[in-house]
Amino acid sequence: MVFAAGILIFCPAFSFAQSRTIRLNETAFAYAKELIAQGRVVIDKKNAWRDHHPMAEDENEFIRAHGFAQYSKWHLGIDETHAERTKARYKFPFGDFKNVHRCGLLAVKSRAHQFGYADIEKAATQLIEIINSKRKISPARNTDCQSVRPAELHSAEETNQLSGGL
Repeated sequence: MVFAAGILIFCPAFSFAQSRTIRLNETAFAYAKELIAQGRVVIDKKNAWRDHHPMAEDENEFIRAHGFAQYSKWHLGIDETHAERTKARYKFPFGDFKNVHRCGLLAVKSRAHQFGYADIEKAATQLIEIINSKRKISPARNTDCQSVRPAELHSAEETNQLSGGL
């Protein structure tokens, strides 16, 4: 019984220690900044990420079409306990393979804070600040999905039409 209790106490600590191997994906951070500068941003509600993140089928299709190097650019975290060229290696997604989603960055910031990844949390915060500074976003304007374009804001529907749909 004492042995079983020891395992239960040790295993969560061991699991937590392994999770500390997630580090900031500097390439993805730079790529997100590029996309934001190009206006490829969807400004959406804080809790919209659950509806906007790519599904597993979308991820698999993207990997088939573009490879893991491109797939990794859409994730702010790299888990070095997983092999390269595996989906499990890439953590903290922030976009839909077309645009950066503000709600995705808010989710990344929250989860990174929750699990103690200060570098990833800081990167997400910086990206959110860049988005907010590009367009002074008031809470009233931030209730619908909108894509930031250099000249104006577009609705999410218009963004889909401009980018050829999802």
